[in-house]
Amino acid sequence: MRVLHLIPSISPRRGGPSQAVLAMTSALRHQGVEASILTTNDDGPDHLSGFPLGRWHEHAGVPVLAFARWSPPLRVLREFAVSPALVSWLRSHLADYDLLHVHALFSFPSTVGMALARRRGVPYIVRTIGQLQHWSLRQSSCRKRLLLGLIERRNLQGASALHFTSDAERREAASLTLSTPSFVLPLGVELPQVFGQLVSERLDAPVRFLFLSRLHPKKQLPLLLQALALMRRRRPHAQWHLDIAGDGEPAYVAELRRQADQLGLTEQLQWHGFVAGQAKAELLQKADWFVLPSAAENFGIAAIEALASGTPVILTPEVGIASQIGAAGAGRLVEGNVEALAECLMKSLMGPSVTMRQAARRLAETSFCWDAIAIELKTAYANSLNAVVEESPACRSF
Repeated sequence: MRVLHLIPSISPRRGGPSQAVLAMTSALRHQGVEASILTTNDDGPDHLSGFPLGRWHEHAGVPVLAFARWSPPLRVLREFAVSPALVSWLRSHLADYDLLHVHALFSFPSTVGMALARRRGVPYIVRTIGQLQHWSLRQSSCRKRLLLGLIERRNLQGASALHFTSDAERREAASLTLSTPSFVLPLGVELPQVFGQLVSERLDAPVRFLFLSRLHPKKQLPLLLQALALMRRRRPHAQWHLDIAGDGEPAYVAELRRQADQLGLTEQLQWHGFVAGQAKAELLQKADWFVLPSAAENFGIAAIEALASGTPVILTPEVGIASQIGAAGAGRLVEGNVEALAECLMKSLMGPSVTMRQAARRLAETSFCWDAIAIELKTAYANSLNAVVEESPACRSF
């Protein structure tokens, strides 16, 4: 089975969806699926440095083919990731694949890729990466309504299946009344090779909170900063520390730093910027709590990475995996307002119990293991291909 994964960017700066496709493709290849990735050299405002263009190469252990993203001065056009060379290649080679797995909507590579697949009769699956959730549809709503009316609704309707990563994501997408079949299959994480010693006593060390994500308004870092300031007023002698890992638009990051200074939190915060590899692993394992008070999150891959490190999480209900966290006792759920979050943080000042840390690790092992997910995804591919065969005129004539 030959499957082409199409995504506008695999830059780490684009967050979890871009990174997940690399691990997903690798896991599928271990299951005997001939999976590869087609993308652009997008790296946010810039381009991926030293990234080979126009030829297949191995990246993170999987075959990747990247083409140049057009970079006009207008940010909105850069975000659309226009790549004429990518489209030209798709026109010539799309029919070489049994299935196209598209990741993302409202972006030139994915939008044009789905349209070409419809016209060429190549079955395709769409991972919507949360872009059909209500919060996401309200952002740049005029542009998205226009694209839905012009082409994206037809693209979604023409898919063999929609791939959602949580039940919550599928429920919100139902408001579009699409008739396309869908399935829910989470993303996975690589379990750390070395799992740190579980600690039951805090001793005199300050509790460590970790915010690790793209610095984007959706993640609601200002809410966390305000809650911490309120906690400090109520518990002035409490010992705590917040690590902030991630980057975003420079103007927005500067505003976040100004807000932290105005709230008087500077001494208890450390800004790490974008982290990856060993630096990221160390932050996850050193943390007592991973905190993500997001306004909308179809899944929350960074939260799963925290679980895999044995670090319990504090999430708002709007994070797609929140209900699983609560059911497993792997963290705490809190409403997305300053008062509720401050109360939750105060209750967390003693750090998580060993039982909660064990529950966090166990949930990652049992529900978010890439090997098991790849097996289910391979089955979903087979089901989609079988459905296409059954619906073909030749089969219906028998």
